[in-house]
Amino acid sequence: MWSDIVYVSLLLFCVFIGFYYRKIEDPHIKKWIGTIIGIIVMAICSGNYILYPFMLTLINAIIITKLSPKKCHLVSFYFSFFYLLFLSRLGDYIGLPIAPSHTNLILMILTLKLSGLAFEINDSINAPVDDIQGINSEAMKNIGFLDVFHYGFGYMGLLTGPYYRYRTYWDHLHRPFSKIVDPWPLTFYKLKQITCFIVLFFIMDYLYPVRYILTEEYAERSFLYRHFYMYPTFIVFRLRMYIGMGLAECGCQMAGLGAYPLKCTPIQGLGPKDYKTTEELSKMPEKLKNEELNFDAVYNMNVWKLEKCNSTRTAMKAWNGCVQYWFGVYIYKRFPLKSLRTFATLTLSAIWHGWSSGYFLCNCQIPLFLLSEDIIIKFYQQSKENSIAKKLWYIVGWYEKTTCMAYLGTQFLVLDFKENLQFCKQVYFSGHIIAFLLYIGALYCKPYILKKSTENRDKDK
Repeated sequence: MWSDIVYVSLLLFCVFIGFYYRKIEDPHIKKWIGTIIGIIVMAICSGNYILYPFMLTLINAIIITKLSPKKCHLVSFYFSFFYLLFLSRLGDYIGLPIAPSHTNLILMILTLKLSGLAFEINDSINAPVDDIQGINSEAMKNIGFLDVFHYGFGYMGLLTGPYYRYRTYWDHLHRPFSKIVDPWPLTFYKLKQITCFIVLFFIMDYLYPVRYILTEEYAERSFLYRHFYMYPTFIVFRLRMYIGMGLAECGCQMAGLGAYPLKCTPIQGLGPKDYKTTEELSKMPEKLKNEELNFDAVYNMNVWKLEKCNSTRTAMKAWNGCVQYWFGVYIYKRFPLKSLRTFATLTLSAIWHGWSSGYFLCNCQIPLFLLSEDIIIKFYQQSKENSIAKKLWYIVGWYEKTTCMAYLGTQFLVLDFKENLQFCKQVYFSGHIIAFLLYIGALYCKPYILKKSTENRDKDK
């Protein structure tokens, strides 16, 4: 409990230090101040375990600056994940201390940032001629040894994300957007939301603690109580994530990191999709006064989209969206076997979280629910606007998404395989049965409800 209080206090510190950090004019001084703050925050959070993130960054700095751009991304990727998965988490087998939970969170985000930087460098040598997305932008020129440290140890998003590219980090130092944008109105709005989430978290955590599902009292409850208990339990976890991720976003915003004009089409994780416009506007800062700027590049947790959407796929993108971007771009799209892309991405995401079986059980069972969802979403999309059918399919999709998150999310929280098996038995594998029944029902309805495409109708003629 005390470590959580320190952790939240550090996140709040990162938010309010941005008032002063953003006003620093000199990019060189600014990056050093950001790095020094990051080291102090990391030292308070990790203590002697700060050696873990330091060594990870040191070796990656050598890989990124000394190896050829043609292969540095692969070496950095394999080393970073080996370091995270084996040395920091299973190091006790060879006499090394295991990194505590909050240090582990730092290592998780550093693994993505540092290997992601190597991927950015590799992409820059193969940039297209027009290069609309700025793959080979000025930010990627002459990246030095210390630049890797500044990027890794900068205090913005250090503790729990969001993931952002090196180019986004470079832009907040050298582009005029961070100096022009006023992040306080958006930050204040989010802080009000987070305050409500904190109050709700303490209430829900008191009423529906996660470990209760492993008690004999829970086992003696009725089936309906045991089944529906997983829904408020996962609300507790969601609130915890909303608080942490929200504060992390506020920290980035107040630093001015991730601020881009709306016309540049900023995207979670990527930054501006139209980077040429970004470069043009940077040369004419006087025109920026009439431009709308936002922080979509570091918008990691879209709470209302997550709660209201009727699709698990949409929920996954809204949940930790910047990290989802990293896995989508650097794992899913690059994995050589297309048929195994989803499985490989979900598996790597699971082990990135940790070795506990609950992570695998949660991530690798998601496709079970996607079987019915893909059909139900088609039913929903082809229904007439404002019709009863469209509202009905929305409710079915929302129920499927919510059940998927609650049922698998509870397994994510329980972690231990035997305890997870105990939980599934106590609810009679109801989540699996619901997923199976939804799929069978969707298959049965498909020939009667789903409209044939024009191409198929022509073939029938």
